[in-house]
This record gives sequence, structure tokens and C-alpha cells, in this order.
Amino acid sequence: MYDGHRRAPLALWVVGSLALGLLAGCSGEDASVSVEEISAGTNYTTVTGSLVVGDPMSNPGPTVEALPPAVTELPPSLDGARFPSASPVGVTDVVLGASSTVEFRLAGNGPVSYTVRYVDEAVRYATSEPMAVSGRSVLQVDLSGTSTDSDDTFSLYAGPERIRSDADSAVVSVDFLADPGGISQAFVGVATDRPEFTVATTEEPAAVIVTVES
Repeated sequence: MYDGHRRAPLALWVVGSLALGLLAGCSGEDASVSVEEISAGTNYTTVTGSLVVGDPMSNPGPTVEALPPAVTELPPSLDGARFPSASPVGVTDVVLGASSTVEFRLAGNGPVSYTVRYVDEAVRYATSEPMAVSGRSVLQVDLSGTSTDSDDTFSLYAGPERIRSDADSAVVSVDFLADPGGISQAFVGVATDRPEFTVATTEEPAAVIVTVES
């Protein structure tokens, strides 16, 4: 009788231990489900801005009683912002300079906006087909308000479509694509994993300058 009473609690303890082990195993199995982690160094910076190319008031066109005032403070998107006598603005040259810079030179008379950011794939505007771009990461440059038309006062950039840099630059290559819909795109192949970058503009000559940190 003494042994029987001793074994019953022992059997219950074994069953309880097995049950707890099974629960712990299930809990551990759920906890081991992998969750995609984002590196703290991942660069999601987006730089936007705008500039006025040339003198949009230099070619007034037909005489009217009173011209509407020029919009001097442009929103980043430039939606609805127009100068009364702006002429087409186009990209005349794409230059890879020293210190890992890419310069987009502009000509014409009117406003242009820019958006610069890293993307996972180089996908041309209004398409769904990704492009192969050299490098570890892709920096996309969108120039909105540009045109593939010229008013005979400047020549549009005629290529090459892909420009390659030297081995010492943080920029591997630049693919430039002018779209007739008013958005010129460039995909900058960068040698490393999304380094810091800055964007600046100049008036004379008019240009958007992207500098990638080496």
C-alpha cells in the first residue's frame, strides 16, 4: 500500500512534465518563426526640391492687358504651378564629375522639380519592366517638368543612354531616360550599399547635382 501511494504521485508528475515539455516545444516552435529584419543602416532618405531654369518671363508671347503673376514659391510636385510664358525645359547634358557627382544640366525657361531616392529596382516610368543597373544599390533621380521638345535655343541630351564612371568613383554608371510625358529619369548605379547622398542646384548654368558619399 505504501509503494502504491508513492508511485501514483510519481506517475502524475511524469505526465505533467511531459505535458509541460510539449507546450514548451510548441511555444518554442512559434517563437522560432523568422521575421525579416531591416538593417539599421538602410537609407530611406528622399530628397525633393525645385528650381526655376532660365527666365520664364523673358518671352512673354502675345500681349495681354495684364499678365498673371509668376509663381515664385513652387511646391515640390509643381502641380498646377506654371509661369505664363515658360518655354520647354530640357536636359542638355549628363556629366559624371569628380568626387562622385552626377550633374544634370538644364536649359530653357521654366520650373523643374526633382526627387532623389534609393529604390530596390530600376523601373522606368509608366512601365513594369525592371532594368539591369550595375552596382550594389540604385539611386533614382526623377526630373519633373522637363520636355523632349526644344524651342531651338538649346540641344537636348543625345546620349549615350548609359554613362560609365571610373573605378575610383562611388558611382558605377548612370542610365538616363528622357520621357515625352514630362519626367526624365536617371538610375545611378552605386558601388556600395546605399551610402549617404546630397542634392544641390545651380542657376548659372542651371543644373541638379547629385553627390554620392565615397
